[in-house]
Amino acid sequence: MTDIELSVQDLHVTLGQNPILKGVSLEVKRGEIVALLGPSGSGKTTLLRAIAGLELPAQGAIRIGEQTVFDQAAGVDVPAEKRSLGFVFQSYALWPHRTVFQNVAYGLKLRKVPADEIRTRVAEVLRDLGLGDLGQRHPHQLSGGQQQRVALARSLVYKPRVILLDEPLSNLDAKLREEARIWLRQLIIDLDLSAVCVTHDQAEAMAMADQVVLLREGLIEQAGTPQQLYGEPDSLFVAEFMGANNALAGRVASVSGTQAQLEGEGWSLQGRLRTPRGAGEAATGVIRLEKIRLVDAPGPNVLRIPLRASVYLGHAWEYLFDLGGTTLRGYGSEALPPGERLVEIPAEHLWLF
Repeated sequence: MTDIELSVQDLHVTLGQNPILKGVSLEVKRGEIVALLGPSGSGKTTLLRAIAGLELPAQGAIRIGEQTVFDQAAGVDVPAEKRSLGFVFQSYALWPHRTVFQNVAYGLKLRKVPADEIRTRVAEVLRDLGLGDLGQRHPHQLSGGQQQRVALARSLVYKPRVILLDEPLSNLDAKLREEARIWLRQLIIDLDLSAVCVTHDQAEAMAMADQVVLLREGLIEQAGTPQQLYGEPDSLFVAEFMGANNALAGRVASVSGTQAQLEGEGWSLQGRLRTPRGAGEAATGVIRLEKIRLVDAPGPNVLRIPLRASVYLGHAWEYLFDLGGTTLRGYGSEALPPGERLVEIPAEHLWLF
């Protein structure tokens, strides 16, 4: 028996004359959370809707557990309501005139589930989500976080194999979002569900997901653990999309194995090649803000450059340096006056693309 709960193979989706997905394949294991991440227009919501049965792919196959729910070549297209999926919409889509209990029970009533079983299943899922005493309230009487839980309860009451979440936390304020992503991840793990979550927030994706799938123009740019995408990006696009970065445009002066010397206007730095580059070729160096260090003495990959400003962020100070007309940013623990500083850009953390 396979532990793959969701399998998507070579999925193509075209809307009008526009190809939105151009051959996407992914697998979600039992108990795993996969985040679909990418810029607007990359295809992440279209992929989620195709899995749900709300968009008709032009090519490919989708399997949920042992059931093939879509196969263009074989002419299989199982309706959305028969795909053993839960779907939480970005807007929550709650009926305003129905109580919490009625909202959660509505789909079961449509499926003609016996009334006693409906009461039991709804009471159970409301209790699991901390909504046990709110069953008779209406959506307008709930906080944003409580409304989110009701939307989740409505999907979980079907006991789905896979739950699909479309920007589930976007309607919450910043503080509640941070709390909710941890709570939601733990809930999915505790209930032994598999989940696919669309988000545009990379911090949310990394906090919630076991695997991140980064889409770009209808194709998967890179897929892997959050640590892999953040710490070992395969392309300049991935490096720049994940995290807060400095991008330094220059030219490769020399190459030695996986190391290369990158030169720009008045500076020269050793870095690590992430994509092949030869001497004389243009390249971009990327380094995370948290890897920039202030030092007391000159050394390898240490530059003497002017500090223009210190900006207070609450958890840290952000420093803005001038590197030959390019702004170089880093973090520190205190405000510093403008002036010349020695800044280290560690070679092992400077990726060259």
